[in-house]
Amino acid sequence: MFTIIKKNITNYKRGFMRIKLLAGIVLFLMTISLSYAFDKTPYYVNTETYDSYRELLRGVHYYNQERYDASIASFRNSLNTNPTDKFIRYWYSKSLYKAGYMSLAINEWLNITRMGYEDPIILSKINKYDSANVNEEKEDTLSNFIYLKAFSTNLNFRKNINQPIQIKVMADGSLYVLDYSDSSLKKFDINGRLIGKIAHGKRLEKQQTSWWKNVLQFVAKVYPYEKLENPRGFDIDSNGYIYIANTKKDKILKYDSNHNYITNIGVTGVSNGQLLGPSAVAVDKEGNIYVSDTGNNRIVVFDVEGNFLYSFGKLGENNGEFFSPAGIAVNDQYIYVADMGNKRIQQFDLSGNYIQTIKHNLFNEPRGLSFARDGNLYIADGSKVFYYDIVESEFTIFNNSERYTVTPTSVAESPNGNIYLTDFMSGRIDVYTRKEEYYANLDVFVDREYLNKFPVVVASVTVRDRAMNPVVGLTPENFFVTENSSVSHKVNFYDAPELHEYRFIYLIEDSLAAKAYESNIKEEISNFTMSLTNNDEVLVIHYNDQVYKADNYDARNLRILENANNFHFTGGISALDDAYYEAIRLSGNSFKKTAIIHFSVTSPDDRVFDMMNFNDVASFAKNNAVSLNQVYIGTNKSNYFLDLMTKNTYGYIIDADHSINYTDELDKMKNINFGRYFIYYNSFKNLAQSGQFRALNVKVQYRDMYGEEEVGYVVP
Repeated sequence: MFTIIKKNITNYKRGFMRIKLLAGIVLFLMTISLSYAFDKTPYYVNTETYDSYRELLRGVHYYNQERYDASIASFRNSLNTNPTDKFIRYWYSKSLYKAGYMSLAINEWLNITRMGYEDPIILSKINKYDSANVNEEKEDTLSNFIYLKAFSTNLNFRKNINQPIQIKVMADGSLYVLDYSDSSLKKFDINGRLIGKIAHGKRLEKQQTSWWKNVLQFVAKVYPYEKLENPRGFDIDSNGYIYIANTKKDKILKYDSNHNYITNIGVTGVSNGQLLGPSAVAVDKEGNIYVSDTGNNRIVVFDVEGNFLYSFGKLGENNGEFFSPAGIAVNDQYIYVADMGNKRIQQFDLSGNYIQTIKHNLFNEPRGLSFARDGNLYIADGSKVFYYDIVESEFTIFNNSERYTVTPTSVAESPNGNIYLTDFMSGRIDVYTRKEEYYANLDVFVDREYLNKFPVVVASVTVRDRAMNPVVGLTPENFFVTENSSVSHKVNFYDAPELHEYRFIYLIEDSLAAKAYESNIKEEISNFTMSLTNNDEVLVIHYNDQVYKADNYDARNLRILENANNFHFTGGISALDDAYYEAIRLSGNSFKKTAIIHFSVTSPDDRVFDMMNFNDVASFAKNNAVSLNQVYIGTNKSNYFLDLMTKNTYGYIIDADHSINYTDELDKMKNINFGRYFIYYNSFKNLAQSGQFRALNVKVQYRDMYGEEEVGYVVP
């Protein structure tokens, strides 16, 4: 018996020891887990104190809950203990942006750049939202020009180009390329396909040496033509006429827009109107023709008919003198000449009077001149390319030009901001862009991440073009997602029933002035309500000098009308901005599309928007994909502030006195597209990272356009 008891005690001790061992292991794992929770270094967050880090995580959590005022407060608290942290400031600015405080958001982005962070995404945001009328002095963002690609890698394109010496880009994206060694001007479409070529001048039908050749020529209708020989420059005027400097033949050849030869300008010689090796030509808006007469070291000017007007310059190195003048560019006020042999650019007025000299200590052989879209000057130097700010007298060098474009001879900027360089020796056309254009040609904004099905992460992403118009028609292949700068994920589009359902918010004026139009207001509300479909929901908000909100969204027509007809008819409309803010705020936390319909009688002025500027109200709505729609009732048919807010959020203006198809109006509101996409990807679980911040980078590539956004979330 004692033996049995002893065995039981021994087994009990062993079991107890196992329990203690198991508890120890659990405690150890919990300790490791907690230590990871406070070790933020591996997870790309750099904040100085735990309090700052805690407020950062709290702010990110509020942001993804669309509680933007709360997130603003948290990020501000985080900045109080770590004011120089770029990462916190970036999230702070994102919250300001989503809350509609555009001016403050831009100021924060500018603060980041002032702290020395040359972040391309930040520069992209600044350039995009300059339209918010923030008068801030910004540092020059043209600090670099970035090589994008060769214009075309198509083999046929490469075969058609030998030594490109000058280029021009047309409004439709087509290119004219002057080929020096092939002695021709070629036209290519946007894909690099050859669609036109000029290689000949006038027909030489009277220069045969024998009668039988003349007879054969007359019968066969085959005539020799004057050839282009080593042309070095050309220009196209506003009417489409083409002027080519036929350098070896000492003349300018003129063609129409269909490439038909018209006439010659100039003959060989040194007298007035005569030319010797002309290497460049430019035409002003009046049709006057400016020729860089290289062999005579002067500029010769002809009128639109080709008649000699005047010339200026002579061989020398003093002001107004030239040594092998090359490129020439003319605008409404001035003539710019590349004085190649003297390694300088000279500026003259339109009468040929000397103004000033433009020099750079890196000039070698400045030869190609052209104007940028902003009116400043591009200078191709044979080995480098310069951008010259005419007003500020400042140079910017294409930092990558020597690496990619070895022998640049000409620069042309397209309407969409692409910059084309001819590489004379390699026979390439290279495409560059400004740094801010490269990073800003698509505006990508991640509105929110949804983590309720983690590790599946759903994100709403808004994509707009340079003009801030929504980009529609993208596919999952246009999106690229990376977490913590290293882990890439396959992206798909998220679909849910809610994405095909709609919410409307009735914003109803309830002032004393609206009392006279009570029946009209009720009729309009009833007509809209009876045109709703079964899945549509409506939230009713009244306003006067206060805001009155119904309890919740409702899909029952009678209940909607009951809430809508609960009028007070008192006071003015001073709470209009509060009402808009509340309506937009309540549109969140749902995949459903939301439109606000404002039924108003009184015409507000800017004093009404004291809590939020009307531009900020519109931005708040637009940044949250909420359209503002306006129904005018009574004598007021237009208002500057309401109309602009409606326009800026892609909404519709409706005059209640006109015949209205209410179903059509609701359908139009439902079909408003903000360029918002819901994407999802499969992330990964790691218990050690629970409660930590995980960085998320979303890139969008569409045709030749690109944009990206940096966000993140707190791991559940």
